[in-house]
Amino acid sequence: MDWDDYKYFTALSSTLSVRAAADLLGVNASTVSRRLDLFERRLGVTLFTRSARGLVITPEGAEVVARVASVAKDLGDIEGHLIGRDKKLSGIVRVIIPEVLALSLLIQELPRFQKSYPDIELHILPSHQGLDVARREADITMQVTNNPADSLVGRVLAPIAVAPYGTKALVARLEKNSSTLDYAKLPWVDWQGDSEISQTCRDLLATHVPNTPVSISTHSLLLHLETARKGLGLAFLPCILAESDKTLQRIDSIDPVLGPPMWMLVHPDLRHTLRVTVFIEFVRDVFSRRSHELIGSGMSKLVID
Repeated sequence: MDWDDYKYFTALSSTLSVRAAADLLGVNASTVSRRLDLFERRLGVTLFTRSARGLVITPEGAEVVARVASVAKDLGDIEGHLIGRDKKLSGIVRVIIPEVLALSLLIQELPRFQKSYPDIELHILPSHQGLDVARREADITMQVTNNPADSLVGRVLAPIAVAPYGTKALVARLEKNSSTLDYAKLPWVDWQGDSEISQTCRDLLATHVPNTPVSISTHSLLLHLETARKGLGLAFLPCILAESDKTLQRIDSIDPVLGPPMWMLVHPDLRHTLRVTVFIEFVRDVFSRRSHELIGSGMSKLVID
């Protein structure tokens, strides 16, 4: 039995795409196809059928999924128990984080962590890859949510306020005739993602600018932020990203609101692993020191209320 076959099979069953599974595993698509063919021949069953939309799992494949999940949980429990006893300040820490937050906040602070802990290797994993801490695919996850997973432990890093922003030129055009503000006269950017924070932004757009023609829509927060920076439209954005951005200005005539908070979560088996705990404390310190900057001027009353 080659356990690598099950790793390839699990990636395929979760993505239902040879290319997506290859990206997840960091290999070529041809390698994934070859391993699947060999696996199916060895088992003597067809695990997936091909369709125009991608792979479709067969009943036999679904049975393998259930059995692999059970075995993986048992192995994960053993691994987690042993890893939790690791007290060395060295090794790998795998962190899932929204890419835009990593770029705008965490990467700037990492040289200090690297200097203090040179033997810890950080793997920064963008959240859109869909990795799961509960399945030991990462050690820590940072996510904006009102509903953190019950199987993980952690705490809120910061409240996330949401407000409208635009370039100074666009906001100046909006406020030129402050007595008759008409938000619909300027272009807006819409965020089409399925996250809780994207839904908050969409709700605010529908509430304050219900009839505006949207100039650009995107499923990426990174592109959403960059579109606003380039002056292509006004946008509702998390203040943790936009407030300290010198290219953007908040529209004061619309009050900010609190969206879902930023959590940092870890598997219970890893909470006493030293290399994990020092990184957790490092991130908490970053958010604590920069809390006023991240929430923004005039936001404290909103948080207190």
